[in-house]
Amino acid sequence: MAIIVNKEEKRSNIACSCKEILLEHGIKNLTISQIAKTAGVGKGTIYEYFENKEDIVFEIITMFIVAHEKRLQEITDQNISTKDKLFHFFYLMHEDENSNKQLNIYREFLAISMTNGTQEMVDFNIKCRGKFTDILGQIVKEGIMKGEIQTEAQELVSALLSFKLGLVVEMHTAALDAKDEITRFLDALFKLIEIKEEK
Repeated sequence: MAIIVNKEEKRSNIACSCKEILLEHGIKNLTISQIAKTAGVGKGTIYEYFENKEDIVFEIITMFIVAHEKRLQEITDQNISTKDKLFHFFYLMHEDENSNKQLNIYREFLAISMTNGTQEMVDFNIKCRGKFTDILGQIVKEGIMKGEIQTEAQELVSALLSFKLGLVVEMHTAALDAKDEITRFLDALFKLIEIKEEK
């Protein structure tokens, strides 16, 4: 009797087994041979489940994003201020060594996308941006509903996401301190959008 293989599960298992090697070697230095060896399969098997190396990288980055989204959702579910939720939204990518390794992969992905990216990379990036826009929009919407920030803050969601992306780049190119930059930005922003209690 033939063994039935769940292709999605097998694909996910291969990608999952290669997360650490991607973090160690980066996108450009990662090879199909390394992936196959790490996953314990032949190179031919890799091509049964993935079109190319980039396809595997997308799958692994997606896993990082799913875990990141889960952590963000846990934060947004907490009973803390909108300002604190936004701080965590921006700082989560910078908070520990593992986050920093993933951030380096994301920076490399952005660099490749901007210099010689494919339409597939652009589409993937748009999909990722959509996920983070939804989470950020939820934080802002709840802040408005709780009466903490002005309704107009909803119009800032895209700009806030651009700040997050800019911070990813600036942290690397200008050696900025993420915590200081985020705190300074939010302090200035909340002077403009926070609803002050009348005395």
